[in-house]
Amino acid sequence: MDHETAWAGPATRRAWRRTALFRCAALSGSLLAFPVWLFAVVMTPAWLLVLWLPVLCAGLWYALLAVVAVASLAGMRRVLRVYPWQVGIAEVRSKKNGGTQFVVPNPEWPEKAVRLGYGGLIGTGRHFWVRTVRSGQVTAAWFAGDPRYLGVVATSGPRHLVRVAQREATDSRMSPRNRGVSPEARARARAAGARVGGD
Repeated sequence: MDHETAWAGPATRRAWRRTALFRCAALSGSLLAFPVWLFAVVMTPAWLLVLWLPVLCAGLWYALLAVVAVASLAGMRRVLRVYPWQVGIAEVRSKKNGGTQFVVPNPEWPEKAVRLGYGGLIGTGRHFWVRTVRSGQVTAAWFAGDPRYLGVVATSGPRHLVRVAQREATDSRMSPRNRGVSPEARARARAAGARVGGD
């Protein structure tokens, strides 16, 4: 990949648009399921409500996951506009909790690895990055970002984009990481949308 940033590559922009289209369609589908659920509740005997309530709870959970997925699209694009792709740099492993772990070399100390997680929540078990890593189909990935803060992971192409982040880079309740990171790396991570702490 000879582009200064991942977003500069037409293939990346196409992959992001495909991801956005899929996630928006999933959100629309989960929202449209509620009127169907309500119609089913009204049209069936009252005693069946005990069966329809778990369906409602599952539908609400999947709708929440879809909202989070759509909300992450802007952050994903922001990362891709700052960092270039590093091809095959991320080692991909399955975690005991059912999620996926991406192991990426530290940009300033390549001999040290940084781990980023994805999945592990109820309802994420069928996601591409959980399913294919568990089956052993994917063992390496492209990475754009700084693994000490956040990044975007993809399969070759790029395809199957997903944003990953260290919790302290996105959670305002935690102290942001700023030790052992150069000012240039912090400035870049801040431009990509991470919380980096003071200079």
